[in-house]
Amino acid sequence: MEIFTLGRWVVLPGCEDEFIDAWRQLGAFFGTLEHPPPAGTGVLVRSLDDPSLFYSFGPWDDPAHVAAMRAHPEAAERIGAVARLCAEATPGGYEVVARA
Repeated sequence: MEIFTLGRWVVLPGCEDEFIDAWRQLGAFFGTLEHPPPAGTGVLVRSLDDPSLFYSFGPWDDPAHVAAMRAHPEAAERIGAVARLCAEATPGGYEVVARA
């Protein structure tokens, strides 16, 4: 099973640069996890039509690894630091079901 975390982020006006920095810090934190580490590099994209709309995604080896990451004592705090810069924050976990 191929697993990704995916987040939809609608950033508060004027907070876009701070959000990008906070997201990078969150990614760096994920990279320091000894167990379970992410399966690869996370990606942050911004809408060309709406500069406040971002999506982030990154691969994980197993749904249990995502659950363990979210249960990490610092994860909620660090994800919250990103979410506080947003009017809407919707992180989630997904499995790949098809490719074209």
